[in-house]
Amino acid sequence: MEFTIESAGGVACRTTIAGHELRFDQPAEYGGQNLGPSPLDVMAASVGACAHYYAAAFLTARRLPTEGIVVKVHAEKAKEGRRRLGNIHIMVTVPADVPEAMLPRIEAAVLTCPAWGTLQVLPESTLTVERG
Repeated sequence: MEFTIESAGGVACRTTIAGHELRFDQPAEYGGQNLGPSPLDVMAASVGACAHYYAAAFLTARRLPTEGIVVKVHAEKAKEGRRRLGNIHIMVTVPADVPEAMLPRIEAAVLTCPAWGTLQVLPESTLTVERG
């Protein structure tokens, strides 16, 4: 994966991923114009979207209903130390007609989501700043 993030005025920015433009910004109290979600919000939501995909793929492969899957994400910033998310809780609700016995298997499938895995085992990361 490789992305280019470009300024969109003020503190806002945008990128294009697979033909889809995403715009990020901050609320006014953080110097933004609220033109889009914050990158941290999108990061947490991405984990939820990944969980949804893996739950839906599991159910689809077994010809079980996917309409009505709901994933709720609760994330909080860390209260101390480095600026980051301190905790994320993902709650996956599947349709009521999915057999109860399937829930542990659905959970196991969702745990294979790479976004979730990235939170569990941090990637090697580097940062470079240069003049253009």
